[in-house]
Amino acid sequence: MNNFDSVAGFYDRLSKLIFGRTMVEAQTVYLGHILPGARVLILGGGTGWLLSELLTQHPTCGVWYIEASEKMLALSKRRFKNRPSEITFIHGTEDAIPRDIKFDAVITHFYLDLFPQDSCSKVIQRIHSVMHGRSLWLISDFVNTTWWHGALLRVMYSFFQIMSGIEARRLPAWRKLMVENGLKESKSQKFYGGFIRGAIFRLN
Repeated sequence: MNNFDSVAGFYDRLSKLIFGRTMVEAQTVYLGHILPGARVLILGGGTGWLLSELLTQHPTCGVWYIEASEKMLALSKRRFKNRPSEITFIHGTEDAIPRDIKFDAVITHFYLDLFPQDSCSKVIQRIHSVMHGRSLWLISDFVNTTWWHGALLRVMYSFFQIMSGIEARRLPAWRKLMVENGLKESKSQKFYGGFIRGAIFRLN
């Protein structure tokens, strides 16, 4: 389930082919809100380009980088052959989040869309448990508000079910679930005709 090994080699190129730079813009738009020296959890980090961007802006952050795909994780590590000790790479899912750390910032870009509604709620609860009162949760993901959003989502889910065995069959109502699990949206922007939303959530 949710294993992106088969697409690791071309995932970034594919996203740029379809969405141009909008996925990158959605994932980086709020990085500047993370404070220097913050403890940052990146869940589902992919090939590591986002980690490069984060550390360019915030070189003093400590980062826990969790990725379920071994090939994606290997690509991330390759970017940081001489990586600083502040980066901890972990092969796993939300179940591998350290339980003894309260993170100042959490980043989950295009992660919650992998889960059906019930599982998505449990993932949110797990992440919520490692946040404190001033934590930021940076998230970007798809939304479905028009006919063409729905049509494109059907194509995407069919593709990734075949290639990566993703658990979800349709987009969960992730924004609603965030609110139901004690978080509130403090900032947001829309991208790609409203199909992608970048946001900051905080504990309610």
